Amino acid sequence: MLANECADYFRRRHGFDRIIRQILDKYQGLGRMGGTITLTDATLEECDALRGLVGRAFSNPLRISLAEFDAALQKTRFAGVTLHALLEAYFEVPIHTKQEQKLRKKEIFEEVLDAARSHTDSEPCRTWLDALRVNRGTSGGRILQTAIENGSGLLALRQACEGFACLQETQQKAIRLAVLSARATTDPHALDDGTNAGKLFLALLCYWKGQEHPTTAEARDYLFYQSGILRDSISSSVTQIGVALETEEGEHPAFAAFRRRCEACTLTLSNLGGIRRASSPSGHVYLVENQMVFSQLCDHAKDFHSPLICTSGQPQVAVLRLLDLLAETGTQLHYSGDFDRNGLSIAEQFWKRYPEQLLFWHMSPADYRAACSKVQLSASRLELLESLLDGPLRTTAQEILGLK
Repeated sequence: MLANECADYFRRRHGFDRIIRQILDKYQGLGRMGGTITLTDATLEECDALRGLVGRAFSNPLRISLAEFDAALQKTRFAGVTLHALLEAYFEVPIHTKQEQKLRKKEIFEEVLDAARSHTDSEPCRTWLDALRVNRGTSGGRILQTAIENGSGLLALRQACEGFACLQETQQKAIRLAVLSARATTDPHALDDGTNAGKLFLALLCYWKGQEHPTTAEARDYLFYQSGILRDSISSSVTQIGVALETEEGEHPAFAAFRRRCEACTLTLSNLGGIRRASSPSGHVYLVENQMVFSQLCDHAKDFHSPLICTSGQPQVAVLRLLDLLAETGTQLHYSGDFDRNGLSIAEQFWKRYPEQLLFWHMSPADYRAACSKVQLSASRLELLESLLDGPLRTTAQEILGLK
């Protein structure tokens, strides 16, 4: 075939390689064979190769229009070979313009959606798939497009929908993610975080719950928990002392014993799964995020009038579950944290989540001045504190930053 012979001719002359690639880029960008290519760092070999084809001298920077290159090609023994045919033979792949590639991506995207839609009977899944068709720019749409380009788009999408359909069939009973995945797909790891199916499943849950895509692991885990899925029911935990925890039969006997003895008790998410009500004898609970502070307070728990809870840093799902139960019984929440980005950001999270029930405890500018140490905060930590200047503890953040 003449086009293949033409491509071999140019391949054997290395001075043409970058020129041919520039022609490809120009064609794909313009959507037609036109315009001019430029090599600002052209070598002597490239200039000589082009002079041999076109019949005129070239120097750096090398410039030539596609029209001139084509006209010169047609005067050789390869007359009749179009630039498009030359590109396909040279690169040994079909050559499409960027607009053609974009349209084809859209067609494949919709074909995958059609195939997945015909495979599921779940109405929420079908509604989500229709939403992806309308707006490919959502997080789910971007994830699906990446999966399609990796060759796993349809399989991942079907597994996500199968996982959701199986979740609907659990009839509100909590189920572990690995068990759900195994039941839906036969693979217990199909819906894990790192898989395309897992990412799409998360996007589907967000759509179903009407929530934004979670930006933290804690927010993601809580979304799963709200959806009836246990990702990790053991490592997610909260330590407390004095909270009354009730099952459907009344106060939990084991936790009641800890409460009466004024001893700290660590609750896993699995423990909290059977708790239906949480309350405080005083109507108040006091939260701290620092474990050392909590331990110090526990030493005097018998003399304290209210339960204590330790978040151990950023709140895990178990922490939020316990606080939600307390909020349902009208318990007043008092939070105290370190005077750093972590402590203040946790305060802001709780304030947004429990705006009617949260009070700050020893976190005023005066409290900061009384507790201020000589430790200097790094520039990065100070920069992070600046993001809290519009929050509920803005006056404290201003004091820490020296703005007042």
